[in-house]
Amino acid sequence: MKYKTSHLCAFLIVALFARATSAQETTRADTVFLDALQHAAETTDRRAAQIELLTSQSALRLETIRNERLPSLNANATAQYLSNVASVSSILGSILPGGVNIPAPYHDQYDASVTARQPLFDATRARRVAVETAQTAENASRIRAALWQQRQQVNDAFFAIQLYEAQQRSLDAASVDLTARRTAAQQRVGAGTALPSEVLLLDAELMRRTQSRTELQTQRAATLAVLVALVGADIPAGAIFAERGTVAASEPSTNPSATAVQFGQAEFGHARPEYQTFALALKSINARSDELSARDLPRVSAFGRVGYGRPGLNPLGRSFDAYWNAGIQVEWSPLNWGRTKRELQAQQLQAQIVGTDEAAFTETIKRAALGQSGQIAALEQSLVTDDSIVALRDRVLSETRVRFDEGEITSADYIARQTEYLSAQLDRDTRRVRLSEARARFLTTIGREVR
Repeated sequence: MKYKTSHLCAFLIVALFARATSAQETTRADTVFLDALQHAAETTDRRAAQIELLTSQSALRLETIRNERLPSLNANATAQYLSNVASVSSILGSILPGGVNIPAPYHDQYDASVTARQPLFDATRARRVAVETAQTAENASRIRAALWQQRQQVNDAFFAIQLYEAQQRSLDAASVDLTARRTAAQQRVGAGTALPSEVLLLDAELMRRTQSRTELQTQRAATLAVLVALVGADIPAGAIFAERGTVAASEPSTNPSATAVQFGQAEFGHARPEYQTFALALKSINARSDELSARDLPRVSAFGRVGYGRPGLNPLGRSFDAYWNAGIQVEWSPLNWGRTKRELQAQQLQAQIVGTDEAAFTETIKRAALGQSGQIAALEQSLVTDDSIVALRDRVLSETRVRFDEGEITSADYIARQTEYLSAQLDRDTRRVRLSEARARFLTTIGREVR
């Protein structure tokens, strides 16, 4: 199979993250870690390429702004016909001795010139560079914040696969046990001490378990396909899905009371990329305000012009002539009827809008994380009870197994007890996976890496 470049990069990222822990722990070669999948999903997302595109786009704009300090040339040519021209004879002809007649300039006039302009002082140039740099950083941060959301989708698929696998293992163990009981029942039927229905009941239950396992396999395959699409790289069908340890029960951030204290002291980290976006948005607003203030300052430039035309610089000339002129030009608009002041006030209001967005985002993250920490605590408590329930169901099933092998109870009774034990196992397996998922979701919600 030929991979696209992005897919190959994603595959290499997964491989590197998997190898990073080989010196610390012994894992199978096809083990896939949650953090590696999250990073791969961010890297292969189509939007990730926009960061480089924004950087290239900004570099072009910055080059344009910086080149404004270089001299500029402007060529101009005109040809025109004037209905009236300056005439000295019409004014002085009557008083000039001898009736001297001074010819008037031609009505058709021509001019070709080249003007060079060299900017000397423009206070807005450096500030416009700062605005462009700040806006590019803000836009790139928005993309990173959007890519962070991919992690929750990876979490969904990753732990769904883990749950399917846990349920499959429990079903497999139950099927092995039922197969052994079927052998015992078949022997009793052969000995004439049991009816054939005892075996038929076990056959029907085995078929139902096989059906359930097939459904789980289908669901796992579909979820794996979703995960492959997210990370942009092939994942072996028999891969082991594992976490590196930050979702362990000893993780301090999963303590609900500790989490509440962290939020109360605003210590949970402005670690989410959205907070960097808010900070860069304020920086962009400040840069924009500085640029607006600089617009009211004068701009100074030197200029020079050379040309050739008729009448040239002499408005009374009747011949083509070359000419030149040079000087300093100052541009200043001290009166703009409060436009700059209003635009600065608009920027201040925009800063307040960003502040309210950040506060609202903080409240949203706080509510989500506190709810998740409460879910973690509930799952941890339930798992303690689950272990006790499974242990009790196992004792009951062991006794039932002995009684069934001795022919004291029927297949229906044994299937009922084993189903109760299987249900207890499935409940425990589900809560274990949900607990790991809740911890991973909590870390992702508050902006921490799952390592």
